[in-house]
Amino acid sequence: MRKLVNLGCKLNQYDGYCLLEKFSGIENLIIVNTCCVTKAAESKSRKKFHQALRQFPDVEIIASGCACSIHPDRYRQANQIIDNDDRNKIIAGIKPKPPKSRYFLKIQDGCNLKCSYCIVPKVRSRIQSKPPSDINEEISWARSLGYKEVVLVGANIGLYGQDLGLGLVDMLEKLNNSNELPRIRLSSLEPLFIGQKLIQTLKKLPICRHFHIPIQSADDSILKKINRGYDAAYLSKIVESLHDNFADVAIGADVIVGFPGEGDTEFLNTYQFLAEKPFTHLHVFPYSPRPGTQAYELGDPIPSRVKNHRLWKLKKLIAQKNYEFRMNLLNKKYGAIVEHRNGEFMGLTDNYIRAKLDQPCVPNELIDIIVTHVGPEHTYASVYRQCVDQP
Repeated sequence: MRKLVNLGCKLNQYDGYCLLEKFSGIENLIIVNTCCVTKAAESKSRKKFHQALRQFPDVEIIASGCACSIHPDRYRQANQIIDNDDRNKIIAGIKPKPPKSRYFLKIQDGCNLKCSYCIVPKVRSRIQSKPPSDINEEISWARSLGYKEVVLVGANIGLYGQDLGLGLVDMLEKLNNSNELPRIRLSSLEPLFIGQKLIQTLKKLPICRHFHIPIQSADDSILKKINRGYDAAYLSKIVESLHDNFADVAIGADVIVGFPGEGDTEFLNTYQFLAEKPFTHLHVFPYSPRPGTQAYELGDPIPSRVKNHRLWKLKKLIAQKNYEFRMNLLNKKYGAIVEHRNGEFMGLTDNYIRAKLDQPCVPNELIDIIVTHVGPEHTYASVYRQCVDQP
């Protein structure tokens, strides 16, 4: 048996599939690719690792990823521990074959920002960028495997090229923008790296109209405490600019609730900002102190019940905003990647809506759909059978 247990972000998933390809000669193998971005993620990583030890005592187990990079002693029962630096060396030049409907393409690794709550720079500190020529080559590889969408991922893709004397815009301008270029989606993009030059460059590409921005808070005092380097006014400008430049754009965000010092007023500032701006998706996380970060010294003074209430309020808010966003898509045509999930055929649009399709389709194909019905939880669409090459 061969099994990959991938936890955490899209970048970690890419690294995991590369490891699986690297060790393709080992017949009985489990790779547990761990995450430590939150307490919950680290706990889940340890749980999956110990499950593998118990259930498959005779199978070779490799532990890799962020959690075992920061706490290798907790994974000492593995046959092999591969930290992030070693993993990057081991998988250099490997192109994975992920069993996904979309191809996650790692363009860079590492983050050297100083956000006070974040453990990532402790475990992925070195900036390493893939040269534009290698990115074009891998996009061609993904296309040859049948992928119609490529998602550019990294620890902080806004830092792309810092080690090459380039920037993200430079790389995007070097993409082979021909009829063979699949649609391109950016993964999470930090607010500091969103500017007019990037926006205008993206408009020249078959870019997905979907931007996920880790804003974390929209209260100026909290933003200062977590060392984000911007204020709410700056966030407002970039969100409005994205909304003005891309029709029917989906704008998501990461938000932390319960950071030390976040009282009712600070939370309300974030809530109102999210309510007023054209956000369509949210990932909301209750703050959890991470040893080794600057904020760890602040403790965890806000009770869990308060965090959970704030989390619930934001989830309720974004559910309504997402519903209103989807209602505006009625009777419009979109390109959609076909996914087969839980016995149903779904279409993922470029603006990040999964619609239930009215007929079976070939998985992973890019088809045209028309949104026909929107409910509080689901979107429904009618299918055109012909496939298209562009979104």
